[in-house]
Amino acid sequence: MRWLSLSMLVCLIALSVPTELRAAPAGSTAPPFELVTFTGESYSNESLKGRPTLLVFWAPWCKVCQRDLPLLGEFYHRERPAQLRVVSIGFADTRSNVEQFVRERSGTFVFPSAYDEDRWVAQAFKVNATPTYVLLDAQGSIVLVHRGGGVLQNFQFREFLSTLKG
Repeated sequence: MRWLSLSMLVCLIALSVPTELRAAPAGSTAPPFELVTFTGESYSNESLKGRPTLLVFWAPWCKVCQRDLPLLGEFYHRERPAQLRVVSIGFADTRSNVEQFVRERSGTFVFPSAYDEDRWVAQAFKVNATPTYVLLDAQGSIVLVHRGGGVLQNFQFREFLSTLKG
């Protein structure tokens, strides 16, 4: 009975979040955006088409991000998912803090990293929590939105990766 009450409370809280604050839903097309990485590469919703992409929204002060990002870096380095592009997007902090965090952890950030000036890209995807992972398919549609840590254990993420391996 206690679990049922707790489950109902969680559902009520989730339903009480205004629609405009919820992340862009799976199945929708990625909103228009453009980012320039710290190394000068430009990425946009159009340029990402043709290859599945995992967008990782994070902040340097986020304890879950500090724990999860090294795991993602190890996964990317170990598995070398040739078909999957990963782009990290630091936001919710200053550019200098994000850049310093990336620079000091070059072994973690083995994928392109950018700073989301004024949170434009996060707002376009309706991301309001760190970390948030947004998985896009090759056509630019949102396949998965995962809030919090543990995306590498997410069943839907793992299933998507298995389809890339053939």
